[in-house]
Amino acid sequence: MNVASTKVQRPRRHAGLLMPRPALEQPLVRALAEQRLVLLCAPGGCGKTALLVRALEQLPAGHGVAWVTLDEGDDLHRLLQCLWLALEPFDLPWRIAPEGLAAMAASRDAQQQREAADALVNTLEAAELAHGVIALDDLHHVDDAQTLAFVDRLLAGLGERWTLAVTTRHEPALRLARLRATGTLTELRAAELRFSRAEALALLEPAGLDAAAAEALHRRTQGWPAGLRLALGGARGAAAGSAIDRQAFDFLTAEVLAQLDPALREFLLRTSVLHELDAPRCAALTGDAEAGARLDALERLDLFVTVIGDEPRTLKLHDLFRDALQHRMKVERPAELQALQARAAEHETDPVRRQALLLAAGRPGEAAARLRERSLRLMFEGGVHTVVRLAEQFPPDFARRSAELQDVAGYAKWRLWRNAEAARHLEAAEQLHREAGHEAAARLAALRRAAMLAGIGRPGAAREVLARVGEPGPDEAEARINVRLCELWIALEEGAHRRVAPCLAALLDALEQAREPEQWAVMVPAPRLTACPGVGPQLLRWADGVGAAEAESPLLLSALAPMTRGWRALWAGRLAEAEHFLARSEGDERWVGHPPIVHSHRLAFTAVVSMALGRCDAALAAARAHGQEFPASYGGRGPWHALNLMGRVATACGDAALVRDALARLAQLDATLSETLPLRLQPVLGLRGHLAWLEGRADEAAALWRQALEHEEAADLFGLAHELRVRLALHALHASAAPAAGRQPAAAARGSGDERALAEAAVWLAPMLAQPADGPRGALFALPALRELAAVPWGEHLDAAAQATLREWAAAAPAGATRPTRAPTDAAIDTAANAATPAAALAMTGATATPGAPGTSQPPAAGSGAPPDGGLTAREDQVLALMARGLSNKLIARELGVSPHTVKRHVAHVLDKLDLASRSQAAAWYHAHRR
Repeated sequence: MNVASTKVQRPRRHAGLLMPRPALEQPLVRALAEQRLVLLCAPGGCGKTALLVRALEQLPAGHGVAWVTLDEGDDLHRLLQCLWLALEPFDLPWRIAPEGLAAMAASRDAQQQREAADALVNTLEAAELAHGVIALDDLHHVDDAQTLAFVDRLLAGLGERWTLAVTTRHEPALRLARLRATGTLTELRAAELRFSRAEALALLEPAGLDAAAAEALHRRTQGWPAGLRLALGGARGAAAGSAIDRQAFDFLTAEVLAQLDPALREFLLRTSVLHELDAPRCAALTGDAEAGARLDALERLDLFVTVIGDEPRTLKLHDLFRDALQHRMKVERPAELQALQARAAEHETDPVRRQALLLAAGRPGEAAARLRERSLRLMFEGGVHTVVRLAEQFPPDFARRSAELQDVAGYAKWRLWRNAEAARHLEAAEQLHREAGHEAAARLAALRRAAMLAGIGRPGAAREVLARVGEPGPDEAEARINVRLCELWIALEEGAHRRVAPCLAALLDALEQAREPEQWAVMVPAPRLTACPGVGPQLLRWADGVGAAEAESPLLLSALAPMTRGWRALWAGRLAEAEHFLARSEGDERWVGHPPIVHSHRLAFTAVVSMALGRCDAALAAARAHGQEFPASYGGRGPWHALNLMGRVATACGDAALVRDALARLAQLDATLSETLPLRLQPVLGLRGHLAWLEGRADEAAALWRQALEHEEAADLFGLAHELRVRLALHALHASAAPAAGRQPAAAARGSGDERALAEAAVWLAPMLAQPADGPRGALFALPALRELAAVPWGEHLDAAAQATLREWAAAAPAGATRPTRAPTDAAIDTAANAATPAAALAMTGATATPGAPGTSQPPAAGSGAPPDGGLTAREDQVLALMARGLSNKLIARELGVSPHTVKRHVAHVLDKLDLASRSQAAAWYHAHRR
């Protein structure tokens, strides 16, 4: 993870200021076990963290604590990364992947933000703890409104078994009034945290001060814990009768330092640039071979230092003391301070801390270069919002002149679909890199912009960029990937569907040669891509590559890879296999947090699989929702393809009204599309033919279908060419029947002696039947026609292989698949299409509500209706057995040779399938049903 592990390690109690304070501690311990929020709000040096640590250590057995220390620059993504790490020991029964929850929380969609907070609350409530505490130390460092809003949502939903404890120097932007009114808030402010006279005497007299001196010091410090602590360290110089404030603290710090061994004093001043102190890091910074011994001395002196880790022993200076040391260095030795900050940055792995050090050292250029170097990995791990935030921390004038920052901002905003901003940044990056003589970097910025342009439906503009920058060199791996990505999207956007498979193969070659897992996030096979001729083997390559990349970091791609395998099975005519992947897709989408792209792909997949299986109510509802819910960030081209699919599904299901709606909306969109060429609109001709056919104008329909096939490759959106050939073949046979007899079954054509009709029909079918490896593809939209054609005695008009292929494709749908007897009502479809949540939008597709899904206020109850075998896979059964033995996720992962992330996912599937809420319920189910 891109955060320091010390951020989730609770400081340890030891001697010194952490003396017993029962008057404060006992009520605080009770509050930590009973209240929703415990707030310690006071200026620096008031002992907030020390008091909270001591109270947490007194919690009864069965209580758990997740500790997070916050730094300047922390945002929501970093807070949640730390929280997931802090919660790891409790093996929470996640129903949505933590990474998915983080993406939902960071979404601009308020509904997703609420669902993320609700899902986290549900997961916490199912923990195997008597009571839990989430402690956020130094919340004042967070100035990100989105982070505070999420904390507020979480706080509003917490149940009685969890408490949020917060330390902060100023009142946070949380809705505290409601908590005060309900009596669920305990507050400790500066007045309560001050040492009383009796506490001060109890602290100071054992250190050698007589009662009079202790009394005087208590009056001067007004009970301020930091001032008293400095007095214990040897500072006695405050003027009689004066209070000790921040300026006096700096003065007294100087007094304390003056009494230290010179070598130890120098060590403290120089290492004050570090967030934490351990021997290797301090030695690397200062060159002091005695770093370990000096840290031992600091710990013995108990000089504003706490222990936060072992292996190596790690200490942390109090922020107030650290700030005072750095202030002294800045005043007396500014050049040396900046040199130390730069040297500390060399050994800092946390990107936020490293950037802060480099900016403080006056090295924005180096900071920008390091951010560019690390940004792909950060985004790969879900930190795209963190990358944007880091890029915004530089001085505006520098940012405008920095090629690296323009590069980073452009790529990150492209990933967030802020395309107009991304294009400006990337264009500026190209120019700045070129002015600096960095041709490879300039080419990469240009190619990133070209890939973005191609992906949003501007293939002509992308071609211009490709022609201008030329082919990258063999060592420019990412640039070569972007060239291949451009070529792929250009082929798709220009309707060159036969070029898609070789373009995808070339892109996958480049990705595999690069050996960089984060590069796999550049492309997701769109539903329309999966139906292109010859693309099947490449889809499986992509899914395999994503599986390998996911081992490096969990991705939303993990939900799309199985669905891509499902698309491959579908177009190949293996409907039972496709149905299996459809059933899995609901859980996969939920696990990654319902990201819009996954939800959109699943709606399309649901529509086509349900249609092929004859479940037309479900197919129409999903197709309608897909057409209405397509993410706006895709621009007009995305909805254009979704509406084409909606019209095709509506035709297969006999819903002429929905086909009319699709055509009307497509006509409106046509005027908004960029770079619209006539051939790019070929698929609409086929859809117009479909409407004519549904309205009984068969000859007009056939004419439109033939017109569409005049440019067959361009028309072949979602395999339309195969569908049109099937429909035209059947039309030829039907048209040959005697008008008086009406429309006869096609199988009667040969008996009528109309060999000419059979020959014409065979001409339509032969080209597609000559490509059996691809499967029926778009012919699935005309399965009844395909079945009727398979029953025709073709004789010599089709060879034996072609007839066998036709029969095989016609048998794709399982027995019992039916077409609708009625169309769904408008009200029912509107309910699905306009639903507030993805789960509700899919309700019409036959999916059932999932216990513990986002938006529920309580965790799911243990169900009693689960089947005896639970419907579990073999691997899930293994995980269930190991849970029943009491093994943690880490131990299960070790036992099965998989990652802990994979185990979490299996646990979620087990709980979902068995309708259970917790690991203990799963263990009980196992002992009841498996023993």
